[in-house]
Amino acid sequence: MIVCTYSPKYPISEFVDFIWYMQGYNPAHSRELAFPDGSAEVVIDLLEDTTQLYDHKSRELVLNGSVVCGPHSNYFVIDTSSESKVLGIHFKPGGLRPFIPMPLHELLNTHVSLQMLWGARATELREELLELSTPEEMFPVLERRLLMLLSGNFESHPVVRYALNHIDRVRVGNLMQHIGMSHRRFIELFKAEVGMTPKRLSRIIRFQEVLQLTGNKEEINWTDIALQCGYYDQAHFIKDFQSFSGVSPSHYRMIPGRHYNHAVSPE
Repeated sequence: MIVCTYSPKYPISEFVDFIWYMQGYNPAHSRELAFPDGSAEVVIDLLEDTTQLYDHKSRELVLNGSVVCGPHSNYFVIDTSSESKVLGIHFKPGGLRPFIPMPLHELLNTHVSLQMLWGARATELREELLELSTPEEMFPVLERRLLMLLSGNFESHPVVRYALNHIDRVRVGNLMQHIGMSHRRFIELFKAEVGMTPKRLSRIIRFQEVLQLTGNKEEINWTDIALQCGYYDQAHFIKDFQSFSGVSPSHYRMIPGRHYNHAVSPE
């Protein structure tokens, strides 16, 4: 399996966490869980014209080879039964918003064809990438295309930027004391730019902290991890974990060679 990542330069780095490439991933399992992390992603299949994904209720979605995975507050299932050669853009929370023509909450928990959002430019991008041989050639092309797509009319609201910069360190209720606008207006702005409420994003960030602490450990003390991440009791922790992952903490194990945001689907 070949896995490469690339960190884009400014100004794309303001919106994109990293660009990635994966080839030759052919695991024994046919379906894989993908967990929410508050961000959105563009996935370009460089082998097939269709990409199969399933929502958290296992409803199959068959989409064009270039797919936008909107911000998720639920897990979803990826079909891993076929050979892979995939290029992706992993956006920061709210980072996709300047590149699409609608509020981000309209893409919450959805997968849509990239052509629906970028039109003919999505097809042109994929065709240009198919002519290249290596990820090192593809990364600059994708970065250049993103720069061309970056909307000069969009400007993130400073209140949303402030909230995103502090949401992992300050309780959401306490953020309101420093914002200086109505709760309703703040939630409206945040959902439009980030795709979900700050409370939901805060819960997902805490869930991500749990996954990071598990690492590749063979034995995991879930009680200690739950307390370290601020869960007030074990029942609350288990409910949150199952809600975001589809499995209980005791059944979660990292897939070798994969990001901790993936696990084998029990279905």
